[in-house]
Parts: sequence; structure tokens; C-alpha cells
Amino acid sequence: MSKTKKAGCILLNVTDKTVALVYREKHNDYSFPKGHMEKDETLEGCAIRETAEETKRDCILLEKDPIYIENYITPSGEDVEMYYFLAKDIGKSDNTSTDTHQTYWVPYEEVKDKLTYESLKKLWDEIKNRISNYFNK
Repeated sequence: MSKTKKAGCILLNVTDKTVALVYREKHNDYSFPKGHMEKDETLEGCAIRETAEETKRDCILLEKDPIYIENYITPSGEDVEMYYFLAKDIGKSDNTSTDTHQTYWVPYEEVKDKLTYESLKKLWDEIKNRISNYFNK
């Protein structure tokens, strides 16, 4: 079985020291914006596009390489390799996708408490110190 590649962003508002989380009503969860790669798309392109679709925010990547890679099996049996990139919010997107979720700008110190899944809380614990460096510049 081949792995499904997905990508998304840990989207920062460096001025307000907040992180964007999306609330997915269908799943009743808080997560980072992310989604499936499309044919002939790069991981970086997927992360930026999915973030724009889900949050209606444009962003630029702060680092070339993913800040975190997670492997998991979905409840439906899909084998996923998920790439998270660190990104800076640069304003409202004109993306017209209807796959949009309510976006919440959560203070840096409260992100872990707001995330729904233990795997995302673990991810946050592993990357939060690197993220704080962007807030202190």
C-alpha cells in the first residue's frame, strides 16, 4: 500500500504572537491547516495552498524544510505521511475554495490546550521552542 502524502502549515502571526488553528466542524476538532497533495504538486505548494483554502490566509514559508513529519493511519486505513511547514501569515487570501474552516488565532502559550489530538500536542511540544524564536525577532 502506498503512502498518502499531505502537507500543511503551522501558521504564525509574528506580530501578535499567535498561531492559526482551524476548527473542523465535521470532526469537532482543532487542528493545523493541512490536506492532500494534488498531482504534480510539491509538498511546499500543497502546504501553502491547503492553508489558503482552509483559512483564507496567504502565507510564506519561514524555513525550506518541514518542521515536523508525522506518519499515521487514518480510521479508514489510509497510510499518511504528513509534512508540516512553518509559515508566516501575510494577509487575506483571495482563494475561492469552499473547503474553509473557522480559523482561530490562538496565543502561543495556549496552543497545546486548544489542540484536539494527542499526536498534535506531541508535535507542538517538539516544535514550540523553535517557533518562539520567530516571535522574539
